[in-house]
Amino acid sequence: MYTRWIALAAVVVACTPEDETLEFTADVRVDVAPADGDPESEGTVMCVTPSSKVYVVWVDDRDGTSSVWLNRSLDGGSSWLASAVKVNRGEGAAEAPDLACTDQGVFVVWEDDRDGELENHQIYFNYSLDDGTSFADEDTLLEGDVEGLTMSLGPQIVAVKGDLYVSWFDSLGGAYDIYVASSGDNGQSWRDAVRVDSDAIGEAHSAWPQLAATEFGDVYVAWEDARNGKTDIYFARSDNAGTSFLDNVRLDVGDVPGGGYSFNPRMAVDGDNIYVVWHDDRNGEGRDVYLNYSANGGRDWLVEDQRVDGESEGFFNSLYADLAVVGPVAHVAYHDDRNTGYDIYYRKVVGGVPEGEEIRVETDGPGFSNSVNANVAYGSGSVVVAWEDSRAEAQSGAENGYNDLFYNLSVDGGVTFADEDLRIDSMAPGESYKVEMNVQVVNGEVYAAWTDGRNGTADIYFQHHVLGEGGTFVESDDATASAQ
Repeated sequence: MYTRWIALAAVVVACTPEDETLEFTADVRVDVAPADGDPESEGTVMCVTPSSKVYVVWVDDRDGTSSVWLNRSLDGGSSWLASAVKVNRGEGAAEAPDLACTDQGVFVVWEDDRDGELENHQIYFNYSLDDGTSFADEDTLLEGDVEGLTMSLGPQIVAVKGDLYVSWFDSLGGAYDIYVASSGDNGQSWRDAVRVDSDAIGEAHSAWPQLAATEFGDVYVAWEDARNGKTDIYFARSDNAGTSFLDNVRLDVGDVPGGGYSFNPRMAVDGDNIYVVWHDDRNGEGRDVYLNYSANGGRDWLVEDQRVDGESEGFFNSLYADLAVVGPVAHVAYHDDRNTGYDIYYRKVVGGVPEGEEIRVETDGPGFSNSVNANVAYGSGSVVVAWEDSRAEAQSGAENGYNDLFYNLSVDGGVTFADEDLRIDSMAPGESYKVEMNVQVVNGEVYAAWTDGRNGTADIYFQHHVLGEGGTFVESDDATASAQ
């Protein structure tokens, strides 16, 4: 029979009539919707500070309109607010939140359709300087289109000390362009947004910017750009805290401009070391993962991009790479269907050059099930790769679309990974869908938040484990076990 497990303590035990046990470390539901309604929650984003304060935002319509909500833990995830805090103040519908956090505050951006009658999305901001307990009385519109005449999408926010930067793509000129707004006082005031892509305004589709910044006022943006026909990957930098940007640089330089479709750029930065990864179809029907690298803060890049996946080029699909960067070293992971089902592969890159062979990270049989959407994090001397995994569905033959969350780690800088995968979530295998996973490693622990369908509607869950440990589930021999 179906059982809904409710997390009441750090460890939950359910007993069968024969006193056999089901035991697992409890996941924590953090969206805490009212008891008289259970709205669909989505758009999970998590941020963890160096002092292990955890913040999670999402959107749901518990108050009748899609709004941004936040919950937080000040003790590394051990305790949470009993009620979620509403972030946005306007009456419009909110979508696609993003979140940044520092020891100084919590900063949230989102898409909002409150302006005008066209239901176009605008980029709004709000902030908290009291650990997420309350937010400013008014939201801040970060763009000049006060009447909502154009569409603005895909906000990202970065916080570095008191400096904040927000990127998005905007149809102000016709086709989408890339914009960045900046603040030097924790969001209490904002400079006018500036355009980043340097072709004629509205001339070509530019979208999905990735944003990074340093404490010295250097701001970096990478994005998809169709100025040459098919989408290429472009980069621009600012050396004056985002008040203007220098000339754009094309990064997918291994083929002719617009020669193939390059998608899904991801960027990570450590000091002057910048890596951008993406997948493209230059080699055939299958997509391959490529990267480019700058060792001097984006001033110079490799003259030829580097292919990361090592299988036959253009034959299989290597997709949706993620990465973490430590000095000149990038830790890159992606999912790949060379074994029929998707597997998670990892490769180490040093100074822009892929090193050694790829490593298949998960430890079930190659291609046995679909393992997708890799998350890469680095901390406490360990590389962590996490992913969504459908091995339980494949084992049972259920074909229900349910999955679980796993991670594996390397303690030797990506040379080897552990012989056993570790569960992040802690419910019975293959009992719900879990998507939108966020993973960070802070102070020797793996933190994760995700969207989860275990209760019949989508809710937001959180879990954390000491590095090298995972969720445990000891299954009873009696399939009719019930909670006590």
